[in-house]
Amino acid sequence: MLAAVLILFSNVNFSYAAPLPKWAEAPMVRQSETLSLKEAILRSFGRSPAITQASAQAGIGQAQIDEAWSVWYPQISASGTSGRSKQTDSSGSLNNSASYGLTLSQLVYDFGKTNNNIKKQETISASYYYSLLNVMNEVGEKTALSYLEVKRYQSLCDAVEDNIKSLEAVRDMAHLRAEAGLSSSSDVLQAEARIAGMRATLEQYRAQHLTAVSQLSVLTGIRASHLPDYPEALLKQPIELDQISYQNNPQVQAAQSQQNAAKYGVEAAKSQNWPTLSIQGGRTRYETDNRSYWNDQLQLSVDMPVYQGGAISSRVEQAEGARRAAQSQVSQAKMDINQKAATAFANWSGAREREIAGDQQFFSAITARDVYRNEYKLSKRSLNDLLSVEQDVHQAAVAKLNADYDGWASAVNYAAAVDNLLPLLEILRKHRDDLPNL
Repeated sequence: MLAAVLILFSNVNFSYAAPLPKWAEAPMVRQSETLSLKEAILRSFGRSPAITQASAQAGIGQAQIDEAWSVWYPQISASGTSGRSKQTDSSGSLNNSASYGLTLSQLVYDFGKTNNNIKKQETISASYYYSLLNVMNEVGEKTALSYLEVKRYQSLCDAVEDNIKSLEAVRDMAHLRAEAGLSSSSDVLQAEARIAGMRATLEQYRAQHLTAVSQLSVLTGIRASHLPDYPEALLKQPIELDQISYQNNPQVQAAQSQQNAAKYGVEAAKSQNWPTLSIQGGRTRYETDNRSYWNDQLQLSVDMPVYQGGAISSRVEQAEGARRAAQSQVSQAKMDINQKAATAFANWSGAREREIAGDQQFFSAITARDVYRNEYKLSKRSLNDLLSVEQDVHQAAVAKLNADYDGWASAVNYAAAVDNLLPLLEILRKHRDDLPNL
């Protein structure tokens, strides 16, 4: 029996595995020759789950507005029953076997209950829209910084390769001098050791560059061979920490919309103390044992709470608390923006100063290297002196590059803090219809 089972399984072809469901498939990444910063951000918009979620929430907000408005429209319902029922009054008993009909209700006036609820939902929907803009700004900032890291490590790899070429020239020089008997062969070995160390550094930077490329490809779905330079507009943006346009910032606008919604919530809660007036009409058909008849209804209905155990007062207090909490969120949003902008400006200023110092250091190191090389040829300098100045040149180049890219990163952080990043890249969305195609 066991042998038969083994033979049966040996004839089964396991090469045809069931296809993965859509939700289990890995995100696609395509190869591309080039990828600009603007295109990278737009592609990140299309792949970002956070933007998809915020966009769906904005759609929910519009549906909530439609639901709030529906209260002003006629409410029509149909009803029907089947089965025995008995009604007894002074004129005798009436046995019903079935009934069916239509009922219509039209709200006339409710002292602001519905209107305040509509305004509340409209402001909540606006906050969802501003939250979507804020998420887009955050995704744009994250993509821009990831894009920058790819450029940074590529430049660092280039700087190391330049240093290796320079060290190889020193090694060749030491080899010629050793062959001529002007120096020891240990100079060649010493130069080779320094070259090996720089090659190890190069591999480290290459690994970091590959990591940055992978992170950018996850965000954009594109693995590009070349990334163009950053737009100069980022460095030319006006920086005015005391004149930040908070009223146009989506983070503040979202918080302000929530505060307005809470204010309408308070008014809606207070209006529960007032009556609701509506017209109710209906036409119902009753089937009885003796005869069938219609029951017509047209009435003005007044519904007003008299006592509910303090429920309405509690709702008003809750709404007031929500309004105060929402008001504090506006202040918190302004503080967050100001802190992020001030930090970015301080980092940008520091990076500019470091870049200026790096330029001077690099120029001095280059000048010293040329002098040391000539003096080494004349046996007035040792190889250690020459290798030391080569290290100075490389460190100055790396410091200059890092200061430059730190300045770019600070410019991105500042632009994102004041909601200027996407407009600078000509990704405009001043109105709802201006949103990129998600």
